This record gives sequence, C-alpha cells and structure tokens, in this order.
Amino acid sequence: MRWLGTAPAAVRWCGFPTRSFSTIRSADPPPRPSPARGEGDAGARPSPARGEGDAKAATIGILGGTYDPVHIGHLAAARQLRDEAGLEQVWLVPNAHPPHRSAAPVAGPEDRMRMVEIAVADQPGLVGSRIEVDRGGISYTIDTIRELARSLPGQRFELLLGSDAALQIRSWHEADELLEEVGFTIFNRPDTSIALSTLHELGFSPARTRLVHLDTPAIAAHQVRDRLRRGAPIDDLVPPGVADYIRAHGLYRA
Repeated sequence: MRWLGTAPAAVRWCGFPTRSFSTIRSADPPPRPSPARGEGDAGARPSPARGEGDAKAATIGILGGTYDPVHIGHLAAARQLRDEAGLEQVWLVPNAHPPHRSAAPVAGPEDRMRMVEIAVADQPGLVGSRIEVDRGGISYTIDTIRELARSLPGQRFELLLGSDAALQIRSWHEADELLEEVGFTIFNRPDTSIALSTLHELGFSPARTRLVHLDTPAIAAHQVRDRLRRGAPIDDLVPPGVADYIRAHGLYRA
C-alpha cells in the first residue's frame, strides 16, 4: 500500500453514514445484508469503533458499481481491499442509474441489489447497501457521500475506485467537491494501473489518497451476460446463490 504523499498523523476523513442506522456494539454479530424495501433500514448497518471511547473509529470502504451482475471478481476485489486497506467493512453499493453509461443496466435495480445481498451473505466484512437503489434517479457519488454524512456524522468512510475510474474523475459530477470531501483508496489490477504522480495531477489529495495493488480474476459482467445469452454455464464466474437467482428469474436471456 502506498500513499500519494506522507500521511500526516491526523488525516481528515469525511463521514459516510447511511439513513436510519443505529449503532451496534462490537460484541454484536456481523451485520447482514439490508432488508428489502419497506422492511427496515435503507442501507447497510455499520459496525462501531473497535472500543468504547476509541479515538480511531473503524473505517468503511464504499465500492460502488453497476453489478450487472455481481461476480467473483467483484468479491475478490472487495476482500482484498478490506484486508490491504485495513477496512472494517466494504460496502458494495449498486447504482440505481449509473451516470457514466449510455445504455441502462440490463437487470433492474432491485434484481441487481438482491444479487449483491446474496453474494455477500457469507463474506465477512462485506455488506450490500441499498442507499443508491432506494434514492433512485441518477446515482451521483457526491450525493451519496452527502446523504451518508448527514445520516451518520462521524463515521469514517473511504471511496474505493479502480484505476480506470480514477482516470475519469474530472468528468464526474461535482468532481472538485468530491475530491475535497472524501478520502480515496485507488486500486490497480493486473490489467489496469495508474501512477501516483498521475493521481496527484488529477487532483487527488496526497494526504487523503492511497494506492493499493490487487490480484483479482480478470472477469467482467458482460462475460457473464454473454454466456447466459449463449446458454453457457456461469458457475465459474458468479457465486452459486447468484447463479441460482439469475436462473430462477430468467435474467440476461435476451
């Protein structure tokens, strides 16, 4: 893991809380995926700091995406980010409508959300969050950050971005504000990478940005969809529960 610059002793992080969260004590069982709409909280439930009065609150990583569908590459990246960045949890946050894609996701938001919940159910420290699905509309990251900050002040979050997404940061909605209001963990993968100097040139703060290198399977969601259209098996690309859900609901056949 590398920082863009020398990390100061005290780093300013923006809180990213979600709506309707209550604090749970560290002795409580790990959080489960969020319930369906109308059954309770709108997002995932965060863990508390590691101890009562601990000045170093646990940090949660936000890993947004379309997840159309979620696959084992997503889960491998989330697990490695959890461990490499020392995160208490990683929240997988499906978009309602992604702003950077001309075509709409193939599966609807509720189906994509449910597949994420199934995928993380047996993954310690990985949680599905409904915050963007429940908000609806175009899923601008800056809106998510601000909604989280209003809902759970003081909770520390980092935005987790692949190097390909980081290269496009200047095209994001309210990019300057986003770069100012949150800390980042940028991850390189075997097929994509970015240099620290490039991140700095793009406006990422040296004090609030770190770079990690992941070794994850080279899988893309379109490969899963392509196989399904051909009637080919997908069991080596997605978790078993996700494969069952896709088959049961007839997704991605057309």
